[in-house]
Amino acid sequence: MYHHIAGTLETKSLTDCVVDANGVGYFLKIPYHTATSLPNAGQKVKLLTYLHVTEDAHTLYGFATEPERQFFLQLMTVDGVGPKLAMTVLSGGRVQDIQQAIRLGDYSSLRRIKGVGETTAKKIVLQLGKILIHQPATEAAKAAKAENAIAAKSGNAVPAAPGLDEQTDIAVKAVMQLQEVSSDMALAAVQRAWSELSAKSKEPPVIQDVIQRAMRYTG
Repeated sequence: MYHHIAGTLETKSLTDCVVDANGVGYFLKIPYHTATSLPNAGQKVKLLTYLHVTEDAHTLYGFATEPERQFFLQLMTVDGVGPKLAMTVLSGGRVQDIQQAIRLGDYSSLRRIKGVGETTAKKIVLQLGKILIHQPATEAAKAAKAENAIAAKSGNAVPAAPGLDEQTDIAVKAVMQLQEVSSDMALAAVQRAWSELSAKSKEPPVIQDVIQRAMRYTG
């Protein structure tokens, strides 16, 4: 029904945002990579959309890039995967990285995404692996290029901090954009959150949990 929504960004968080389009405020559920690409409140924004209709609700989902939206729709073709779980998977890393894990049958990487169990991980690999492996090799490059272009256009492009691993860099960028703080403050908050979560479990912290905890220290 809706292809995209363009308007003024009113509010944003790690999981949702509100866009005012001609006086109508649209509430959208978004993956965290889209969240980190959004401009500051009060600025213009355009998001690709998907409307999910059930007997109880009409839920609108927003995406910064077409590869994100297409992968979201692919995930929902998997048995037992609805929009909520598809959004969880999509928020677990970069589109091209998650798709590569599926192509390679890397169940362990998928299971590291909070909310994805062994059964779901296997279903995703079995049902999407053959589809993704036949997609053009350029699709991953297109996804990465699209993400970078959206970030640059919104003025939110943040260079990778030297010496940081990819997961830490992702968390720092997310905190910077969502809390509108400096890189130094975001890095300190992420390091503190990572340390605290690591002390509680032998398993590596889930990136979404690190971001959520770090945001407490910058508020």
